[in-house]
Amino acid sequence: MREPMKSLQRLLSAALFTLAAASPAIATDFDDPPGGDARFDEGILELLPGVDINEVLARYGFTLLDSIESKNIHLVSFQPALTEDEFELLFFADPQIDHSELNFDTGNSGPNSGSLFFNVAPVAFTEQPVWTVLGANAAHATATGAGTTVAIIDTGIDLANPMFHSNLHPASISFVGLASDIQDAGNGINDDNQGLVDEMVGHGTWVAGIIRYVAPDATLMPIRALNDEGFTDAFTLAKAIYHAAEYGADVINMSLGSIAEVRIVERAVDDVSALGIIPVAAAGNQGIAQPEYPAINNKAVGVAAVELNGRLTDFSNYSGASGSERVLLAAPGVSIVGPILGGYGEASGTSAAAPLVAGTAALLKQLGTIRRFGDFEQMAEVTAIDVSPQNPGLDSHALGEGMLSIDAAVAWAGPCYADLTENGVLDLADLQLFILGFTSGDEDSDYVEPRGVWDLADLQFFIQEFIGGCP
Repeated sequence: MREPMKSLQRLLSAALFTLAAASPAIATDFDDPPGGDARFDEGILELLPGVDINEVLARYGFTLLDSIESKNIHLVSFQPALTEDEFELLFFADPQIDHSELNFDTGNSGPNSGSLFFNVAPVAFTEQPVWTVLGANAAHATATGAGTTVAIIDTGIDLANPMFHSNLHPASISFVGLASDIQDAGNGINDDNQGLVDEMVGHGTWVAGIIRYVAPDATLMPIRALNDEGFTDAFTLAKAIYHAAEYGADVINMSLGSIAEVRIVERAVDDVSALGIIPVAAAGNQGIAQPEYPAINNKAVGVAAVELNGRLTDFSNYSGASGSERVLLAAPGVSIVGPILGGYGEASGTSAAAPLVAGTAALLKQLGTIRRFGDFEQMAEVTAIDVSPQNPGLDSHALGEGMLSIDAAVAWAGPCYADLTENGVLDLADLQLFILGFTSGDEDSDYVEPRGVWDLADLQFFIQEFIGGCP
């Protein structure tokens, strides 16, 4: 796990949380994404356990704007009491404050809906070649996602589409406007002053439809955290991630990204991953060897976009040469059809590649072959399709483990859960590692619900797997 950036470094960074969709209809310039400025007079305070936010507010003269109460994280208005620089460095001087940072604003992500989506006939959705190439239909004979929940942090969904009339989680919520309004819709206003109106309407519906096809029986939890122009901010994104975890998500899809690391989001991803939830994120569409955050987080499944033949698209971000900050998988992201408002549309982007992987994670969760984040990494290593021959000149780390294969993923027997030394042999060394992890609260020793709790159920599971041997 990478160490968070230092506060002074973050002061020099611009955060940009944007939807990761590239347009096949017009030549949008994703090489120079717009920068994001910190929201005026908004800062994030992460307090130590037991510290009362009201005491901190009174001490500094701040105003409370919002809270993630379960994590003692708060959004505050801090001016004129402190400057931005003073607020960012506040945690150095106050022992009750674990961390302080600015709440970064966002920019738009590209063209409007009319340009983003080519309208197509409904049959184009079910008959598109991506399902055959990845083996989605064949996989449904083994798993459909039943009993799992996939959270979709996006612009909401089209509630009028029959595809979403069932299997919606009751904890679906909007952090844009009314909490109950998860409808993927615009307001008819050019809120971002980019010359386009409601340019990201339909994006969340498109993403959710891709997941619905891959995992048709999964329960979907739409979390509307981005507005109709494709905007969110660091605090809202983190709040959405924690909400998904609190209400039982098994997988979280984030077809969005940031060009700068923001600790509150990185910590949220780390926290949910430690619980066995699979966070999936789009790598971004600048066409550079630098995935966006949170895809770049090694506790998230970063997904690059390739063509159906496995060749990297010209718009997709990919891993750098070191491989330390990487995407884990690639998936098709060109001319992918999904539902949009009033019909079906075709578009391209890493936004489409990510939900293909998220839906697959739901299938594996149903089968019980992934219980920890590391299990998903192992699945990718074993089952992904090697596409290096299609990508000459790219570093071997560029596309992670390769291209997703859904049917190979569901056919995978699963990890040897008791082989903690990862040498294919169950012996005293594995027992010792389990005892050490069990007593210290290591996520690799946490197998069963409730996650984050190390109890007799985890011990029983380990013993059963140890006696049963490796698959």
